[in-house]
Amino acid sequence: MRTKTAIQIRFNDIDMARHVHNAVYLSYFEQGRMAFLRGFIEKEHDWRTLGLILARNEVDYRIPVHLGDDVEVETWCSNIGTKSFDLSYGLFVTKDGRRNLHCQGRSVMVCFDYERNASIQVPTAWRTALARMMEND
Repeated sequence: MRTKTAIQIRFNDIDMARHVHNAVYLSYFEQGRMAFLRGFIEKEHDWRTLGLILARNEVDYRIPVHLGDDVEVETWCSNIGTKSFDLSYGLFVTKDGRRNLHCQGRSVMVCFDYERNASIQVPTAWRTALARMMEND
């Protein structure tokens, strides 16, 4: 199952070339990631004890995004490992009734016990929810 998150392009997202600066895409992916995680992690979760570490980001830029574009990021789980899972992203712009892929990416999320300061296996409830979401994708 994919989570779709509307993105508002801000004026300060734009660089001298008049399109969204390359580093800003990671913020858009973060917005999508947080919306995705809210789909299976309770709102009151204490991230200071059991959480995630962002271990890797990948971004493939396809077509520039401009101020005023109608942007949406899709987020989904693309792999579940022992102690980590991958989230994938597609950033789409809708213009003249057509939805086009402008950027795609991937993040590796490592499950982490902040009290023990150590990586841990993906919690069972998270693994079950992620697997269910992958089945519905």
